[in-house]
Amino acid sequence: MRKCSAAFYITLGFVSLWTTEASTGTCECGRDILNLLKNKCNNTEGVYDLACYIKHKKPLASVCKWKGDISTSYTLYTQQRKCSCVKVHQKNGIWTSDDFNVLSDWNLTAHVIESSGYPHWCTYKNFSAIPSKITMCGPHSKLTYKRSSGHLTVQVDWGDESTYIKNFFVEYKEFNTTSWKEQQFKNNKESVLWNLTSSLPYELRIRCDPTNECVQCPRSEVIVVPPELTDAPSIQLEIQDHIQNRFISPGQRKAVVKWEYANSEAVAYYNVTVRKVSGELSNQDSFRTEDSSLTMILSYSAYNISIRALNTAGSSPVSSIATEQMDEWRDSFGPFSVNITSHNHFSLSWNMSASSVCYSVEWWAKGQIPTFCPFYEKQTRKEITGKTESCRSKGRDMWPIFQPYTRYYFVLHTRPYPDTCNMKNVNNSETTYGTAQAYFTEGSPISAPGNVSIFNITRHSSVITWCPVSEEDLRGFLLGYYIYLMWDNNETSFTVDPSVNSYELQNLESNSAYRVQLSAFTAAGEGERSDFKHFVTNLLEFTALNSIIAAVVVGIIILLLAVHLSCRLLHRAKKLLWPSIPNPENSNAVQKIEIAYELGILEPLNRQRLEESEGCDSSTVFVVGSKREASPLCSPPTAQDGVPTTLLLSEDEDIPSIPEQIAPPDTPTQVPTNESGSTETFPMDFNKTDSTLNTSVDEEITTFVSNTTGSDFIPTSQPTVVFMSDYTTMEIFQQVTMAGIQGPSMQTVKPGLVPVHPGQDYVRQSYFSQETVQ
Repeated sequence: MRKCSAAFYITLGFVSLWTTEASTGTCECGRDILNLLKNKCNNTEGVYDLACYIKHKKPLASVCKWKGDISTSYTLYTQQRKCSCVKVHQKNGIWTSDDFNVLSDWNLTAHVIESSGYPHWCTYKNFSAIPSKITMCGPHSKLTYKRSSGHLTVQVDWGDESTYIKNFFVEYKEFNTTSWKEQQFKNNKESVLWNLTSSLPYELRIRCDPTNECVQCPRSEVIVVPPELTDAPSIQLEIQDHIQNRFISPGQRKAVVKWEYANSEAVAYYNVTVRKVSGELSNQDSFRTEDSSLTMILSYSAYNISIRALNTAGSSPVSSIATEQMDEWRDSFGPFSVNITSHNHFSLSWNMSASSVCYSVEWWAKGQIPTFCPFYEKQTRKEITGKTESCRSKGRDMWPIFQPYTRYYFVLHTRPYPDTCNMKNVNNSETTYGTAQAYFTEGSPISAPGNVSIFNITRHSSVITWCPVSEEDLRGFLLGYYIYLMWDNNETSFTVDPSVNSYELQNLESNSAYRVQLSAFTAAGEGERSDFKHFVTNLLEFTALNSIIAAVVVGIIILLLAVHLSCRLLHRAKKLLWPSIPNPENSNAVQKIEIAYELGILEPLNRQRLEESEGCDSSTVFVVGSKREASPLCSPPTAQDGVPTTLLLSEDEDIPSIPEQIAPPDTPTQVPTNESGSTETFPMDFNKTDSTLNTSVDEEITTFVSNTTGSDFIPTSQPTVVFMSDYTTMEIFQQVTMAGIQGPSMQTVKPGLVPVHPGQDYVRQSYFSQETVQ
């Protein structure tokens, strides 16, 4: 017993020497020692989920795994035909053994012993199984996926186990959800998941379909698939040269590329590709960055810049932007000239100021892709043909053939690398030296300047303008324009610089007809002439002072017409809005009313004048009127028959004026005669209207005229004299009536006077003269 105890403690001491990372890997174990450990270490709480499985390798290999405490040490014994110790490792609390060889025909037993360092405390646990029952396939050794157009493609690589796996399962769900979906695929390589939401991330788990060769198919770890990148980045490009930024060298440009992406959280990084339009490649023309901007130093060549966003699920659509080459310089970088000598040959020449020995020339015609040719040259002149080695080495099968009458653009770049003339890096790798233009063969223009117009025609001058000839029709370098001026049978011409598009014709004759034609010319000769443009010079030159005077005169006339029209409009508006109201005081009606009231007061004076008139004064005229028949329609008569009313008119007064002496209507005035002195009076009826008087009353007027020598009055029958009165409103008429009643000249009213009816709107009165009854 003491011997067994000593062996047990020796074993525990040997185990305590192992580290937490790995066991010794080799040991000697027997059946007696394993039985002793099993009997003494009956605690199993320190080892969890112990399992061993066999992988399909040649030879067969087995692995054991369990969960345990990372602060303790474990020993793994494996036993088939013999017992051996296996090295173990731990990661995140999971202990895993190294692969160990097994025999397929023998039962496999694994023993795990854990010691905390105390002599009387240990943990023991074992695992036993037939190798054919513990074969396992998976998880996969490699997995790739890609998202596009709402579907997910998964590529699986099972490694050495691919032979034994026929089918596999894919479990997937939306990120941060709990419901898993599973789909089986009848192959062992590829699966496609359809109808996924492009903007959402997904989680995946992969496992194989169990077979006899793959009894165990554990699930893989959860794989997070990011959202699909469906949008292209939006790009902005800012260009600065050495004029705008003094820190930039002449012949270079600072290009700042900025971009934005809507779902930037789903982007892992961006890939920016910068390449020349000519197609010349560099050793580095692609940049990977996680930022949203990129700054580069480029030459004055044309570049294509493309950007795309990427993540583990794929890439977004590409967004591109281009920088144009600069055909015109703000200042001269260096003298550079080109001479095209044949269809496939041209020569370059430049200044010695270029310190580099590596160059690159680009040339193109309008609308063509540039062609490039890098070369090494220590001199300042270079002959380039289709047989130039550096140009042929780029794999171009077709060398561009120069065409006649076509303008070609050339750009020469310098590179700082003496070892090679190829671009090492597209960023800050070359500087533009100069630019030039050349023709293989020049021709004369095939069209005339367009849109010829004549402006500012005066007595002795005019201005002619035109549009230049297009480059395609020019067919050479423009040297200038010819202007042909013709009048009567005369003709003259002028030569104009090519940079001018207008010209002033001077020293012309006034009131004369002219014709103008234009043409452009190159080194090859003159081109087509434009159509005739006719114009006539002015007869009288209108100066600025004349124009001002004419404008002032026209303005005054317009002002007077406007004032006259305004006055007439105001007068008409006044009549329409504020009509003239008759003054009752000046109306005939009011005057006749006052006469009626004054008759009583003037009666004594009238009688005296009548007595004096008995001497047959020829200056007095008596008008006697009598009412012979009256049939009022609306009101009863207001006076008795036989009451006379006498109206005396003075010969010195006009007929429309008020009589000087009028007898009161209530006092009969007797006209003395030689035979009788009887009189007859008639009342005045103020209640009769015009219509009543005109339809129901027949009037007779007898006029007696006394001669100068006779005393008798000879009565004659004349038409009745009726005095028509103006009309006024009832309110104003009543005010005037009351004023007459309350006047100091009328204290009492004679009974013979008929008052005015207050209900009438208009009043018309008639006075009747006294008639002498014979």
